[in-house]
Amino acid sequence: MKFLLSNLFNCVIIVALISCAPRSRFIDVNKPDNASTDVKVDVSKSAVIPRDGSTPIAGSNALDNPSRVVTFSNIGQKIDVKNGETVNFVYDGIDPESTYIIYESTDDGYTLELAVRDQPVAIYFTKMCQNFIVANPSLTIVNVPDNLKFEQIVWTPRSDGTWEVRVGAVERGCKSPALNHLNKLRNKNYEKNLPK
Repeated sequence: MKFLLSNLFNCVIIVALISCAPRSRFIDVNKPDNASTDVKVDVSKSAVIPRDGSTPIAGSNALDNPSRVVTFSNIGQKIDVKNGETVNFVYDGIDPESTYIIYESTDDGYTLELAVRDQPVAIYFTKMCQNFIVANPSLTIVNVPDNLKFEQIVWTPRSDGTWEVRVGAVERGCKSPALNHLNKLRNKNYEKNLPK
């Protein structure tokens, strides 16, 4: 009996220590050691931010009548664009071939940030269905708060070589134009050529 009480007391102490230990507010998903960091992304010369708040459409050509022209002059530069805006990009003193634009969804548009293609980036989800557009999953550190830790993190390739990453599946009400476009590309010929 004394042995049983002693072990029970030790278990209570261990559980108390574990439950009192500080916890990280975010869950970090780091790249595997063997992940590819080759990044093939089209240079963005324009972007259309749909009025419905869906994923931006990056263009490799400038638009004829944009609502804004944005000049990127340094790495890490951020700009906010609203839903319904069209934007042309100018690169001043920056090699556009070595950069890409990270898109972070906001309540009324997107925050755009100029980043280096082969450098790791960290993204921070704050709400359900939020999405980011990044260059490469293997160079992206995903941070998820505790209130979203049981939601799916979904990666969808985009036609310009970038990736959409969002918290929340379409079954949970999240929209993904990148997934809609991808499903159109999965025709019978594509399916037939899949390795078995």
